[in-house]
Order: sequence, then C-alpha cells, then structure tokens
Amino acid sequence: MSKARIIKLLNILKEKTDVDHPLNSEELIPLLQSQGEEVERKTIYSDIKALNDMGIYIESVRGEKSGYYYDGELFENSELRILADAVNACSFITESKSRSTMDKLLSLTNQYNRGKIRNTLSYRRTHSTNEQIYYNIDAIGDALYEKKRITFDYFDFTITGEKKRRRREKYETVPYAIIWQDERYYLIGFSEKHQGYVHYRIDRMENILSGSTDHVFRQLDIREYVEKHIMMFSGETSSVRLRCASRFASEVLDQFGSNVIMLQSNEEYFDCSVRVVVSRLLFSWLMRYGNGIKILAPDSVIEEFREACRETLRQYEE
Repeated sequence: MSKARIIKLLNILKEKTDVDHPLNSEELIPLLQSQGEEVERKTIYSDIKALNDMGIYIESVRGEKSGYYYDGELFENSELRILADAVNACSFITESKSRSTMDKLLSLTNQYNRGKIRNTLSYRRTHSTNEQIYYNIDAIGDALYEKKRITFDYFDFTITGEKKRRRREKYETVPYAIIWQDERYYLIGFSEKHQGYVHYRIDRMENILSGSTDHVFRQLDIREYVEKHIMMFSGETSSVRLRCASRFASEVLDQFGSNVIMLQSNEEYFDCSVRVVVSRLLFSWLMRYGNGIKILAPDSVIEEFREACRETLRQYEE
C-alpha cells in the first residue's frame, strides 16, 4: 500500500467531490494517473477502505450517478459562507490580505462550494491600506496571554491623511480583551495611571512593546463593558430610564443585551432602564429613532440631551 497514493486519492476526493458530485473508480483512475500513479479498480477499492479504516469517511452512492465522495468537510456551507462574508466586509483588512485570507478559507472546501461562494460575493467594502493592524493584533494577543502590560503610540489622522501622535509620551495599559465592535478592532485594557478601564482602536496603535507582569489582574465582564459603551465611547456610566416604542424592542436588545428588563407601559410603548456611558454617541443613537425613544430619567441626562440638540440646531440658525 502506497501512502503517497492514498494521500493523492484523498486530496482528489476532497477537491472534486461532494454528495451531488461523486466520482466512480473509472473517473478516479485517470485523475491518479495524471499524478504519476498507476492504479486499477481494485486499487481504488482497497485505498478507499484504508481511508475509512483510518476514520476518514468516504461515502459511496448507488444509482444513476454512482461513485464516492468525501464526507468530512470541516465547515458546513452556511458556516463557510458566513466567514467569507465577514472577511469580504472587513474594512480594516487590506485588499491583498482580504484576497489571501479568502483563498485560505475557501481552500477548506471543494471546488463546487468554492465556486458558489466566490460567484455570489457581490458586495465589497473599501479596504484599508495599512497592514500594521495584523502585527498589532499578534503583539497584543501575546501580551494578553502572558498577562503583560504594553506601551504604544496612539495616533489620529490630519486633514492631509498624515499620522499625528496624540501625545509625545507612550501610552501604557494592561490588556484585558480584543474585541470587534462596529466594524473596528478595539483593545480593552486597564490604566494603572487613571485607575480605570480604557479602550483603543487597534488600527490607531503602533510601536507596541510588552512590559512586565508586576500588576494586579482584575476581573472584568467584557460583555457588560461593551453593552454600556455605545460605539466604544468612554465616559461616566449612569442608569438611564427610557420609554420606547414597541417596534424598537429588537434594537434595544441588540444595543444593550438580552438582560435588559422591558416593562410594557401601554399598548404602544415599553419602559426599560439601562446602564450606559452618557455621551454624544448615546444621544446620536437615540436620534436614530426620533420620537420612538425618549429619556425619562435622570433629569441631568435629559438636560444634557436637550443642550446637545440645541447646540446642533444653532449651527443651522440664520
């Protein structure tokens, strides 16, 4: 029994077969011969039996189109499609990385599924031209695993598209999590200087260096943290009571999580209380729904929202 031949047969079955496209021994023989293997029907049968004995399931079908097919796909078609859509839609991935990642992903399935997915990926985002994010994710991931603090530079862009560091001295934080939120990668960390949790856009970080482990590692509920910080905007957390049109129940659950308790106030509205960072990002989220969501309390947040609205309106007053 030739190990090389069995591997070649397995690769052919993985690439060229599925339940709708089996290959019989007469079709497999020339494919193996094109790879330098002299085989006959009896050889095919024994090699397929050897693969099944090793736990690699090669199924056989009988009927109008009889033959064998590989039944060990790592991903279901729907799972692979979701992953491919995610890669295709990521704006922080460069064009070249998007192509190479897609090629690697689709190499996990056969030629038929690969063709279906490629031919139906019609929407493409404008991709980043900065590959620094890949190195940043690796560096932060290593520090996170080793529970090491990191230092780094943090920058914005000028109107000419040039990088501008926010400050001359290095930022320092203890990494707690890497998350993907609102189509961006963020680092959540703890600042010993400010004694509080902070977050940074990973694509705006550079020159990351790992440091020591001489710090207290605290427990943080990442899910709760993300639900409170709309669009990852920092600030003071407050309990805010909202009255919402019933048609926006799904949007409230999407934003604040399934633990939000919603109480029906009448046929058209429900009330809920949420713990959230009060910021302009919260107000912009509320404005999406017009008169469909209203702040009931506290009064300080209501007044802050009113002032934000007045400030915006003043820009358009003659």
